[in-house]
Amino acid sequence: MSGTSPAHDLIRLALAIAEGRVAQSVRRTAGRAAYLAATAALVAGCALGVVGCLLTALWIYVLPHVGAVGAPLVVAAVLLVIGLGVLALMHRAARPRRAPVAADPGRAALLAELSNLGEISELVRAQKGPALIAALVAGLMAGSRDR
Repeated sequence: MSGTSPAHDLIRLALAIAEGRVAQSVRRTAGRAAYLAATAALVAGCALGVVGCLLTALWIYVLPHVGAVGAPLVVAAVLLVIGLGVLALMHRAARPRRAPVAADPGRAALLAELSNLGEISELVRAQKGPALIAALVAGLMAGSRDR
């Protein structure tokens, strides 16, 4: 019998099992990541091949129409358009996105306190003028704060 308590031994056993499962999960995840990277490389290679074939076909098609000098210019123009499109997409993707507005704790507390709508509706019916003015002021304040 060891000098530790049974609870301590159970905790050590549970930790050992958990570590084994974590290591197994990491191995599985690393294998999946390698598989995805290889698949992505294969797809990228195929896509480059497709683009090359399309540009070659374009060159062959326009050669009789625009001549030996015009065909490479047409293909270069297509490559320029594709490059500018990719550049625009990358520029858009690189732009920082505005973070969503965090919930204002003051608003959350106000909504929690105003959850009893029965009392509020009676108050609004009794005091229509001040309630409308308060709503107007609250709307103006909320609109000017969010800009």
